[in-house]
Amino acid sequence: MMTSLSFQVGIVVSLLFRPILGHSLFNRGNTHCPPFNNGTFSIHQFQLYPDMARYDPHSCLLYISSLFNGTIATFSPHTNTTLPTITFPGITEIFDLHASGLHLSPSTGILSLVIDAQPAFLTGGANASGDYFLVKYSTRSNRELWRANLTSVTEAKWSGFQDVAVDKRGNSYVIGTYPSSILKVDKSGKKITVWVPPKTRNTTVHGFTGVETFGEALLVVDSNGVPEELSEGDSLLWRFDMRDERGRGELVKLKPEGVKLGVPDAILLPGKYGGKVMLVALNYVGIAVMRSGDGWKSAELVGTVKSDFPAFFQRIIPSAVQIGEKIFMVGQSFPGEIVPGTKGGNQSDFPFFDITAEVDALLV
Repeated sequence: MMTSLSFQVGIVVSLLFRPILGHSLFNRGNTHCPPFNNGTFSIHQFQLYPDMARYDPHSCLLYISSLFNGTIATFSPHTNTTLPTITFPGITEIFDLHASGLHLSPSTGILSLVIDAQPAFLTGGANASGDYFLVKYSTRSNRELWRANLTSVTEAKWSGFQDVAVDKRGNSYVIGTYPSSILKVDKSGKKITVWVPPKTRNTTVHGFTGVETFGEALLVVDSNGVPEELSEGDSLLWRFDMRDERGRGELVKLKPEGVKLGVPDAILLPGKYGGKVMLVALNYVGIAVMRSGDGWKSAELVGTVKSDFPAFFQRIIPSAVQIGEKIFMVGQSFPGEIVPGTKGGNQSDFPFFDITAEVDALLV
């Protein structure tokens, strides 16, 4: 998922980007895949530039949205092997189209991928042009199922779509950031509904950034208008009922009283905690750890895992992912000078930082 980037004929001129996290796997028991006990590891793949990652307990593979390439990378963490990349004709080759939000439905093996347009994230929402897509891909049959052009509904009047969640009926909920909005896409991809419309015409208001599901509840983190380039904020957490014809959000009460949640990106409910723990990526800070005992009607902020990794990665936290019983923070970086004829820079080493012990310690 991305926030502010700035390219200038292949040169990155701004390092404002959004972190990200992903979606829940509530099936703790996994006898099919071997245990994964590795600590911090790296994926060595030219121009990977990961945004989000999802682990499939059926195939034992890690699927990664490769931001600048507009592709999904496939990696076996158990064998440390890079597998063929999933490409999307008409998307992958377009410079301004990026792969951001990624959701995996473990029972079906279907990946939901948000393809976002660069202009909004380069301009803080001022430029709402460009096409946004929701793409469905079957990892079981290795083929694209369908794609829906989200801009056909918004007519580029608002934008910033960058994350997605899926309900039990197969409907997808794609969140927009500039300003806050949610589009509901039916199981076939043929019907797109403005489930939560923007409350303002000002497309520079920085809003929803990450989404998750808990039962029939859709949980959405909201930067509450604070620009993504700032580290201190007063973000909100919303709870929607996905059975409603139109989205009606209720604020989740944050504890302790008066606590402030920094500027967020994506959120994750790791399956190992049964949906009772939320990891929130915070710009320039780290990952906030929250927990709830009432189905996310309220939530307690228990602490933050600081990003104190090597300087090259420590300010950018695009997402977190659970592999086996381990939790990893994905280190993001920017391409710098673009390699001619490509969409990315010259980097080939991308770390996944093990933060399991830090998260567990906060939950004691």
